Amino acid sequence: MNPLYYEARTVDFHGVMEVSDHRLKIYSLRAPQFADDPLPPAQNIERMLEAGILELALEADHKVGFAILHWAGDGLYVLVNTWYDANMLRLSAFRVDDLSVPEPQLESLAHLHVIACVWELEIYKFERDAWVREVLEQCPPALTNDVLAGYFEAGMRGTA
Repeated sequence: MNPLYYEARTVDFHGVMEVSDHRLKIYSLRAPQFADDPLPPAQNIERMLEAGILELALEADHKVGFAILHWAGDGLYVLVNTWYDANMLRLSAFRVDDLSVPEPQLESLAHLHVIACVWELEIYKFERDAWVREVLEQCPPALTNDVLAGYFEAGMRGTA
């Protein structure tokens, strides 16, 4: 069980990663004791994110979204989010045994019916605002690379 206190965590934006046929903005979120831990190699991250994408693949999925690698006080978590049917966000969340190995074991968190923790919610708010500003308010007829350019450039950095 987590303790009832709040301490800010570091958020870093690591750009966009092509995973299967999806483009995901990559975030790291770190509890203070993990502030200096390195990001795993890109190929390890890609393999991990593929597991979340496979569960989410639906016809109305835009194949665009973001992922959070969260070094939390009680474990390592990966959240894969994709925009669906214009204005909805789909989530696949996992607990990870070890982010540094090429084939980490992922335990789905679907049975917990948890959306996100307070630190992750700060990234969700940023991403919601970026999607509205860069995509929905533009009223595009389709999600082209030109339409998505501003969304992919917008990334949260700082603390949550």
